Amino acid sequence: MELNCAIQSYEWGKIGSSSLVAQLKKSGSDNDFHIEPNKSYAELWMGSHPNGPSVIASSGENLGEWISAHPESLGSVVRGRFGDQLPFLFKVLSVNKALSIQAHPSKVTFLIFFSVADFWFVFSSYK
Repeated sequence: MELNCAIQSYEWGKIGSSSLVAQLKKSGSDNDFHIEPNKSYAELWMGSHPNGPSVIASSGENLGEWISAHPESLGSVVRGRFGDQLPFLFKVLSVNKALSIQAHPSKVTFLIFFSVADFWFVFSSYK
């Protein structure tokens, strides 16, 4: 299944065709995509995240909607643990400026770390 993946433009991304994200997007089957020379291309997302879902190239169908219609495609182990949704978002980054390290713990892990005062880097909410 070939996917047309979403791209995210953040100020820290590489610009124009110097961005691997832009190059990967251009090399795919999305014929409507053209690299803008002054635009930042920071992330290429492969998944069903509502802010940038991948689209099935052959049908134009949103990947999340396709998975909802075909939950067996996830397999019984994944469905048993995560339900009928894709449990990850794969990202390719093209970085022009230094980034901070990010971690997105589960709610249980977050609550454990947040309860420890020495964890200065943990915010008061989880993702």
